[in-house]
Amino acid sequence: MVDSVYHMGPFTLTQAAKILKVPQHKLIHLCEKKVVVPDVQDARGRGSSRQFSRRNLFDLAVALEMRRLELPVSFVQAVLRVLRAFETEVRSTQTDFVLPDSLLADQAPRLTLLILDGERLYFTLTQGKEPPLLFGGVDVRHPRARGRARKHQGVGRLQQAETQEALEGARTRTEVDLSQIARDRQGRLPNP
Repeated sequence: MVDSVYHMGPFTLTQAAKILKVPQHKLIHLCEKKVVVPDVQDARGRGSSRQFSRRNLFDLAVALEMRRLELPVSFVQAVLRVLRAFETEVRSTQTDFVLPDSLLADQAPRLTLLILDGERLYFTLTQGKEPPLLFGGVDVRHPRARGRARKHQGVGRLQQAETQEALEGARTRTEVDLSQIARDRQGRLPNP
C-alpha cells in the first residue's frame, strides 16, 4: 500500500490546479457547488484559502473527467457521494480498501464506474484474472440527484445474472476508468 505517499499534503488551490492541469476557477466552482468539500480547510470568506487532501485531489480529478463528459454538476456530486458509499461497501469485505490508495498498490484492482442510461450507477472491481465484482444499481435521476445520493447508504454487490441483465437492457453506457484517473493524478504529485 502507498499510505505514506498519500498522507503527504495538504495542497493549496494553486498546487491542486497545477497537479490537475486546470485553471483554479474550475476547482473553485466545484468547491462552491459542494461537489468536493476540502478535507483540510475550506475557504471561510475573503482572503481565506482552501487546502485539499490527496483524496480531495482524486475526487476533483474524477469530477473534472465527468464534467469533460458534460455531465451536470449535481449529477457529479451525487456520483462522488455514491463512490464513498461504494468504498464503505467494499471495505466491509476488504478492510484495507481505501480510495485512491488501493488503486495504486502493486497488483491493484481496476475500478470502473458505469453509468447506464445516464442515471444508473454501477462499479466494477476487477482483480487480476478473477471475474469482475459488480456493485451498484443506484438510480441518480436529475433533478433529485442530490437528495437521493445524500440518503443512499450502500451500493451492494450484485450477482452475475443481475449484471448481465442490466448491461443488456441499457440504451446508453458511459464508462469512467477510476483506476486510470488515480494513476494519472499520482504521476503528477510532487515526490514526498
